[in-house]
Amino acid sequence: MNTNSVVKALLFDMGNVLIFINARRSSKAFAEAVGVTEDKIWQTFFISELEHAYTRGEISSEEFFRRVNEHFPSKIDFATFTHLWNDIFSENHEMTDLIKRLKKSYPLYLISNTNDLHFEYVRHRFEILHHFTKCFPSHLVGHRKPDQAMFEHVLREIRLRPEETVFIDDVAEFVEAAKRIGIRGVQFTSRAGLENELRKLGIKF
Repeated sequence: MNTNSVVKALLFDMGNVLIFINARRSSKAFAEAVGVTEDKIWQTFFISELEHAYTRGEISSEEFFRRVNEHFPSKIDFATFTHLWNDIFSENHEMTDLIKRLKKSYPLYLISNTNDLHFEYVRHRFEILHHFTKCFPSHLVGHRKPDQAMFEHVLREIRLRPEETVFIDDVAEFVEAAKRIGIRGVQFTSRAGLENELRKLGIKF
């Protein structure tokens, strides 16, 4: 990697960077609503291959709902499911001002493992995504981080070389995956920590 290359764009993860996610709150509410254990909800929803297929856009929201509902002794309707599924987000207000400052000098792009219901909910409810030049949610791209194809797709779309970009994510595995193809990676732990890392890379804000 040419470490002297000028950074021309910043790539941000969404969950637990720009938007806080409390999936345990949702899993607890689902468990109470459908009559199964919280662990069963977690296994069925949040870490299952079915959920991965949904976040790759391989099945629709309605199909995802229908298939998970089959696991529950007490059935719920789609509106209830949607409310409980989306009731996990809160904005990281510390990041809003920084994003506004960064976008004055750099195009900002979002790379997120997400799904149709979650992405549309966040996009309409929170202001912060409106500051991004373009978003690359996994369900529309057809790939998930840490798949190399996800990062390669974004680089093709924004027409930049890997070393001309910086990727910020809270998950170390995803940061390392980006680094393997030459993208500069920063693991997010806090706004102050991110600012320090960006300054080291010569990012102005």
